[in-house]
Amino acid sequence: MKLSKDGKALLYITVFLTIFGIIMVLSSSWPTAVSEHRAWYYYGLRQGIFALLGFVFMQFTGVYDNENYKKNALWIFLISLILCALVFTPLGKEINYAKRWIKIKSFSFMPSDILKFASINLAAAIVSQKINKIKTFNEGFLRMIFLVAVSGGIVFMQPDLSTAIVIIGSVFCVFMVSGLNVRYIVSTLLTTLVFGYIAIFKVKIGYSRIDRIIAFIDPLGNLEDEGWQLSQSLAAVSNGSFLGSGLGMSKQKFLYLSQAHNDFIFAIICEEFGFLGALILIIAYFAFLVCGIRIAMKTKYIYSKLLVSGILFVIGIQAYVNMTVVTGLIPPTGLTLPFISYGGTSLMIMLGLVGIILNVDRNNEEERK
Repeated sequence: MKLSKDGKALLYITVFLTIFGIIMVLSSSWPTAVSEHRAWYYYGLRQGIFALLGFVFMQFTGVYDNENYKKNALWIFLISLILCALVFTPLGKEINYAKRWIKIKSFSFMPSDILKFASINLAAAIVSQKINKIKTFNEGFLRMIFLVAVSGGIVFMQPDLSTAIVIIGSVFCVFMVSGLNVRYIVSTLLTTLVFGYIAIFKVKIGYSRIDRIIAFIDPLGNLEDEGWQLSQSLAAVSNGSFLGSGLGMSKQKFLYLSQAHNDFIFAIICEEFGFLGALILIIAYFAFLVCGIRIAMKTKYIYSKLLVSGILFVIGIQAYVNMTVVTGLIPPTGLTLPFISYGGTSLMIMLGLVGIILNVDRNNEEERK
């Protein structure tokens, strides 16, 4: 695969983040694995296996014709919706009062991870086919509203407000890059904020989101409930200081901080590698996004530009939100840290999305020569 300098840099950063993720999953998960009577390397080994499968998947998406995604965008979207609907059937697996997983024997996955790509892909396909009319009310605004309502709505009902917001935001990103009338975007954002307020403060589906808000405002005052997790996360960040306690030397991972290898793995990174390690990780994500943006800007195909933009939004916003949750800047959301948090489906899909970006870069290089 012939890549540009930006493509190579993006690939190297992806490999670095993934390998670092395996190491951190291994470091942060072994107390949990032992407490569950598993081998201490259980989660780390699984993450490594999924990483290998993910790189194979990335190789496939890196050479597969992206036009096929465009041609089958509606079918991919409909299949993703059906998979998301299956979580409400006996196939759905409930974790922490939410049905976000499909479990078939020992295999489980989150269909909303697939819907992220499907929504971006459909939005990019719609816009690229209607680029001259996208600024109009019917062709632009109504199509965006429909896509946002359907994809965001079904995920919200699981309930998974944070993933719904990521999906809605990625669709907004695609339409904004396409040049949709600003007043349509502003009006839709305001409408979304109103419904978001209702969703957070007025609607209860399985658990109260207000509890998370209260815990965020005063974590020490809610140590017996939602505040415990955030308090332990902040303790881990504080313990790390500037240089950290060293790889494997975290204290909070010893069952004080739940989800230490998943949603809150960044807290363990801060504890073991300190502010300096966290800063290097943030720079790596920033460099990843810069390389991706440069690749998107080089392509002359509208669909490819929009597809890459949406993918970058998903990866960037997930990394940002995860880090800000761990450091107590925003309430807990449940979003994982891309390439690093434990999770086979998420890792494989993220690596597959990187393959799509590299595919666009490869096409750019072939056309340039």
